[in-house]
Amino acid sequence: MAGMKTRVILRGWLLKDPTAVVADRSEVRITVVSHAAAAVPGRQKAEQTGDEQLELDVEVPAGFAADSIQISVRTAGGESPPRRLPLGSELPLIQEQEPNDGFRQAQQISVPQLVVGGIHADANVDVYGFELLQTTKLRIQVEAASLGSNLDSMLTLWTAGGSIVASSDDAAGTALSRDSVIETELPAGRYLVTLQDALDRGGPAHPYRLHFRTVP
Repeated sequence: MAGMKTRVILRGWLLKDPTAVVADRSEVRITVVSHAAAAVPGRQKAEQTGDEQLELDVEVPAGFAADSIQISVRTAGGESPPRRLPLGSELPLIQEQEPNDGFRQAQQISVPQLVVGGIHADANVDVYGFELLQTTKLRIQVEAASLGSNLDSMLTLWTAGGSIVASSDDAAGTALSRDSVIETELPAGRYLVTLQDALDRGGPAHPYRLHFRTVP
């Protein structure tokens, strides 16, 4: 995002009559383009998913070194707690492409890779496939709840033959984070990764960033 103006959708609760959206870095300019009501998906609560959204233009100057900023919304009722907004990654970035809801429809990616996507509806599962040419230690990490997403991720790594290699609900098997992570050494071959919500929920408040990194 450095040196660019990027359109961002911010969804939340009690966002009526925003006066400003501010960043913790004065070099970053944020303009509120629009404010509108946002439908609440079935089985979910407005307090959890948000019932309003802001369309923002975020302008980051060229040469800006930080990989994220903290942003807050100001309204007549006060100021929201800050939320982290990622500005980029050292990984090659691609967007999720639908349909990718099953093994036969798996979206093919490279390693390393960063995929930006979302669990768009209840019971939605996103599937990604990749090939390793040699034994590789790989870290697959979800970034969602830590950014304010409602996604309670469930991540599973499969062989091409449909056997489970590893799975993760909460990071490191704890309740400290709802973001999943798998780190394992894999022999050469083809693999599949599935990502879904642990409660089978989904919608516009369930975005994610899925990182595929090789590690020493």
